[in-house]
Amino acid sequence: MEVLRNPEAKFDLGEFLERPLVAHVASLSEDGARNSLFWYLWEDDALWIILEEGFNTVQERIRADPRVAVGFADFDPAKGFLQHVSLRGTASLEPWDDARAGRLLHRYYCQLQDYREAAPHLGEKVGGRLPMIFLRIHPESVFLREHSYAARVLGK
Repeated sequence: MEVLRNPEAKFDLGEFLERPLVAHVASLSEDGARNSLFWYLWEDDALWIILEEGFNTVQERIRADPRVAVGFADFDPAKGFLQHVSLRGTASLEPWDDARAGRLLHRYYCQLQDYREAAPHLGEKVGGRLPMIFLRIHPESVFLREHSYAARVLGK
């Protein structure tokens, strides 16, 4: 994986992707680009995203053309903080893994004020009417950008 960055981007990719952010996944269709938002898990140098098979058209787009682009932004306007990561790579549809689903959901659920430790089979709780699968995104190139502006604006 090729990692590029602007000169101000001193942050670590792994640390950034450990934050419970939202992944903006762009894929291709016959009618042009499409963008979807997902929770994700960064594990084994890949992004893992929970999908309900047949619930939306992401799966059919990936089957037709596995190329994707993914963007993330961590932004706090009160602090003038903005970090951005974008990646390009290929996606695949992978079998369900209950333990991985539990780890992914825990990252977001633990942000809830009254969250208590999840049940042992947390991943099973996302099972809908349709089979659950994973979208795995393998990045080929990554660009890290630091756009924080407090120092420039406030002169500190």
